[in-house]
Amino acid sequence: MKTSVIIGTLNQKEILKITLESLFNQTLSPDQYEIILVDSLSDDGTQAMVNSLRPSCRLRYFRRENKGKVNARNFAIQQAEGDIIILTDADIVAENNLIEEHLKHQEILGNVALAGQTIRLRSANVTDTELPARFKPLQKIAWSYFLTGNLSIRRETIIKAGLFDENFKEYGWEDIELGYRLHKMGTPLFFLPSALNHHHHPVSKQDFLKLSYKMGKSAAIFYRKHPNLQIKLFLGLNPLATAIHTLIKKNKWLLAIIENKAPTSPFFRYILEQYHYLSGAKEALANG
Repeated sequence: MKTSVIIGTLNQKEILKITLESLFNQTLSPDQYEIILVDSLSDDGTQAMVNSLRPSCRLRYFRRENKGKVNARNFAIQQAEGDIIILTDADIVAENNLIEEHLKHQEILGNVALAGQTIRLRSANVTDTELPARFKPLQKIAWSYFLTGNLSIRRETIIKAGLFDENFKEYGWEDIELGYRLHKMGTPLFFLPSALNHHHHPVSKQDFLKLSYKMGKSAAIFYRKHPNLQIKLFLGLNPLATAIHTLIKKNKWLLAIIENKAPTSPFFRYILEQYHYLSGAKEALANG
């Protein structure tokens, strides 16, 4: 077994089925890879759907107590029999050469991490790319692009790095924090646009504000683990941003203006998102 594809899921039956079928229909020989699916006790019929499938490759299905995405991924990595781990999500549909592209370039380049390209469905008819289109194929890119919707790495390397940090309970930063540790270990990250998939998860503006707050709480975990100036600035915890947050928080009328303008103004929407993000970060840092 050369490659293990890792997926965690919770109540995503419909899109998960499409994702799994895209992974069954790969150009790589089915005996070269396995799929490890960790289900955090979905109650939407996921189990019956999975049991009805006829996978072309080996599919290992685990139902476990919901201890979060990070715990599910770590469990799956520990169970994996492939030398190469491919990380993705239940709502990200793969092009049919994705696994072969990751494996081929892992074998050529050696001990590296490879970031494939993901097309994101932002709303009904709006898409963009996860990684900047300006990147060239096999360009070495910064650790901050260690995004795990389409990423491969050697199993022994990710285990040596300590896996994902299970202190990350909220949304965000757990993948990039691992990328930072791998960077410190000397593991390079390269862009692999020939490995392409499609993320089907539009997020409403209101939901994104909630996610921004949760990301802020996760940012506090990241910074406490790596309390240096580079990480502090990278996470947006700079004096100007925190001062603007304090100003808005102390003046509710100002917040009301920003909330009123945000639906039609990208600038005010950004300010509002940053306000919620820093609210989460400051609260988590204050609570230790």
